Amino acid sequence: MEYFDNLRRDYTMSRVVFYHRRFKVLQIGKSSYVVVRKNTPNYSEHSHLSSLHGAISLIRLLDHGLMPHSDYLRESARRLLRDKEFSKLKVLS
Repeated sequence: MEYFDNLRRDYTMSRVVFYHRRFKVLQIGKSSYVVVRKNTPNYSEHSHLSSLHGAISLIRLLDHGLMPHSDYLRESARRLLRDKEFSKLKVLS
């Protein structure tokens, strides 16, 4: 629980730079971004990304029901989505 308390405190020093349906992107510092699921009691459903473009791209893939290709973004998707939502993502070859 301490981890989430620290995470919540860190995000109070952030600003929202993008909203889209279930998700929002927070800018932390100058070049660090966190995608969080909206309307959750804590930030357990979140993922860190190094660019705003990458964060928005991830959200758009998830919005279209597509599984990201990279291992890092797949793990990001797993962290942002509930198990049932994640299992429904389509894998493109």
